[in-house]
Amino acid sequence: MHSKDYFRKCRGNELGSVFDMTNVRRVTTGISVLGCAATFAAAAVAVTPATSYADPAGHQVTYTITATGNLTGNVRYMNSDPPSQAAFDANSSQFLNTVQTAFTAGQPLVYTTTLANPNQWAFVNASGGCHWPDCDSSNTPQLQCQIAVDGQVVVTQNATTGVTCSTRPW
Repeated sequence: MHSKDYFRKCRGNELGSVFDMTNVRRVTTGISVLGCAATFAAAAVAVTPATSYADPAGHQVTYTITATGNLTGNVRYMNSDPPSQAAFDANSSQFLNTVQTAFTAGQPLVYTTTLANPNQWAFVNASGGCHWPDCDSSNTPQLQCQIAVDGQVVVTQNATTGVTCSTRPW
């Protein structure tokens, strides 16, 4: 039997919605229902292009903070999706990590997490203070933040003393 005939018998009548009695008999006598299912599955794999998709549970979000000088400060970043803005407003610390850290010139700090909706929730804030003699009024280090989603940089900001990167306005 040719594969076209096999598929036609598996599919049913011309409308493809119900089997007439002739097709039911043919299915039970000539072609097993499991055989049809296996053939359709194999055909679907054969014609489906090989595509890699991101984890269906979310997107990899990478927060990177760099400084041009030595600072002592904090980094706050979103580590999980709140169910709503109201839930975030009620208890933001449940969804944000806060890390006390020392920033060293030219050495990036990198934090990663998985977010289901990074367009809504990706957020990082870094702030730091510089101590004399490392800093004075003529030498103020810059902080830079960056957010990458699934390897693609989506936001970059620079500032002194404090910088915020977000995928949406807060």
